[in-house]
Amino acid sequence: MAYIRLEKDSDGIVELIFDQPGKTVNTMGLEYDEAMKAALVELMAMVAGGGIAGVYVRSGKPAQFFAGGDIKEMLEMDLDATVEKKTELFDGLQSTKLPLRQLETLGVPVVVGMNGPALGGGFEIALACHHRIALKGIQVGLPEAMIGLMPGAGGVVRMTRLLGMQDAIALISQGKRLKADKALEKGLLDELADSEEDMAARARAWILANPEAKQPWDEEGYSIPGGDAADPANQGLTYFGPVNVIAQTKGLMPAQFAIFACVVDSTRVDFDTAQTIEARYFLSLLLDQVSRNMMTAFFVQMEALNRGASRPGGIEKAECKKLGLLGAGQMGAGIAALAAQKGIEVVLKDISMENAERGKAYAASSYEKNRRVNEVQAEEYLARITPTDDYAALADCDMVIEAVFENREVKAAVTVETEAVLADSAVFASNTSALPISELAEASVRPANFIGMHFFSPAERMPLVEIICGKETSDEALARAFDLSQQLGKTPIVVNDAPGFFTTRVIGATVSQGAEMLEDGINPVLIESAARDNGSPIGPLGAIDEISQETAYKNGQQARADAEAQGKSWEDNPTIRVLDRMVNEFDRRGKIHGGGYYDYPEGGKKHMWPGLKDAFAADGYKEIPYQDIKDRLWFCQSLEAVRAMEEGVIDSVGDGNIGSIMGIGFPAQTGGAFQAINAYGLEAFVSRAKELQASYGSAFAVPALLEERAASGELFL
Repeated sequence: MAYIRLEKDSDGIVELIFDQPGKTVNTMGLEYDEAMKAALVELMAMVAGGGIAGVYVRSGKPAQFFAGGDIKEMLEMDLDATVEKKTELFDGLQSTKLPLRQLETLGVPVVVGMNGPALGGGFEIALACHHRIALKGIQVGLPEAMIGLMPGAGGVVRMTRLLGMQDAIALISQGKRLKADKALEKGLLDELADSEEDMAARARAWILANPEAKQPWDEEGYSIPGGDAADPANQGLTYFGPVNVIAQTKGLMPAQFAIFACVVDSTRVDFDTAQTIEARYFLSLLLDQVSRNMMTAFFVQMEALNRGASRPGGIEKAECKKLGLLGAGQMGAGIAALAAQKGIEVVLKDISMENAERGKAYAASSYEKNRRVNEVQAEEYLARITPTDDYAALADCDMVIEAVFENREVKAAVTVETEAVLADSAVFASNTSALPISELAEASVRPANFIGMHFFSPAERMPLVEIICGKETSDEALARAFDLSQQLGKTPIVVNDAPGFFTTRVIGATVSQGAEMLEDGINPVLIESAARDNGSPIGPLGAIDEISQETAYKNGQQARADAEAQGKSWEDNPTIRVLDRMVNEFDRRGKIHGGGYYDYPEGGKKHMWPGLKDAFAADGYKEIPYQDIKDRLWFCQSLEAVRAMEEGVIDSVGDGNIGSIMGIGFPAQTGGAFQAINAYGLEAFVSRAKELQASYGSAFAVPALLEERAASGELFL
């Protein structure tokens, strides 16, 4: 079967049908290139011969229009391409654009009908059509910026000429995906349809009614909406836009720079020259390491996770209809709010009805703050949440998530009480950030159905769930936890049991470095700035403020008690010492308690607590190279990630990369804790780590696994 079929009806309308063989979705790769070029040659011959009323572009895939460019093909390109190879790639990009230009200048009306998502290259095809119709509810847009790229098949040029510079920059640089109704409001779509039959009828009617159709930019007297780059109205955008891009990306995201520059430059020239400009910027990103990092993590590895790469095979997908939550604090209430929003009945249990009702009130407040939830929807969601102080109310729950204090005795007690009323098939999950699941499961009479589900705060918004398998956790329980995570709209990663699991021990490494530098007298402003300059959304000191010094201190005391109970020696460390002083000496217990490393004035911006200097650098701040501060904060995390893999805590590089970015804010432009090592170069990374170890201690010792891979040249893939 051919990728593209051309079928002519009795009215002279030719259907151009995308149906890539062997794929569930159509993609824009080499196979598309060949098929599209051949199809346009045939179409132009048909038009020249007469009798063609127009073209209707559609997909032959059920509920799928077009998925976009073939990222895996792009990743196979050589980063160190020669001038000759770059020229060949550039010519290839131009040849990919040509059929779309031929399509929109055929001389007959061209309509596209989108029966499913039209994102990236798929929507670039749609933009090359004169009239765009979509089924209600589908998504459209150019999301390439979210994976470090930009549109490369004319999307930047056409959207800019359709909407103007301001709207095009906003939509493309943010990679926005729009529901069909919003896209219609923006002017990106022309009509919405109820069914494929309705869409086809609308397309045929429009073709027959508009025989002289052209693109706006091909009409005589056309001008770009809002003016071009030389228009006085756009001077603020062209002058201050680059500054805003730097401020928003810290200069770390080349895609946003390329998109902004391409939009502006493309308005200074004619359409075909603008296409050439777009190709040059696109090629610069294809051969950029940051773009490669982001394509690897946010497309290849994320796609694998979403398909269930870490889910046990052979187990039927399960739907949770009723979910129990133990603990109605911020975490439990946040999970409850999200579950109810996803259509799941929720039982929210706490030690008193007052506490349980307070948890439901938190859910109500979260809906009020969510602009996407209206009053009617909020009432519907809240009706699904049943607050209670009675364990019996949990009896018919499919799953129960325990979200009580990080205290073994408390967790053990609620496990026993809950299992006494649960059905044998129900899965019990502990939401813990650090306590070993196998040890918590000792309180369970059904350890095969006991698993860890580490949600991140605030649970209703954070996108990741870290699933932790204990020694006796069954594949069935893992599959159920994985399915629930996806049902909640989360991205699940799967790790094996160990203190701190994966995310907590990796973030703990940078938090420890922050504490150590603070204790050594390094200016805390530099510590926090270095983290942000690396690309982290928050510094190690600010992160502890969000968690709260008090919580982190109690977790440290629990870790000490666990070690001593197991007969292990315990040594104080900078993190414990600094937390001890912050909590017990200065009463600086974290953001929710009024302040920690930062002050949080009501109605004002947070700022560093002035008392830090007297507390930790009374004799003046110590100076070390700023690059050392930056490297200490991320090298320690990547090294800890490798140790976790070496110890069998994590098996999947993709889970580690996505988990580190989405769970703990590892710099997104690196592609994650493992990909950052690949991009830096394994040998160079090992060499730099040894320099840091010589100056700053064993946290930078190189694991044997990394030494071996550096010697063999084997990347973390």
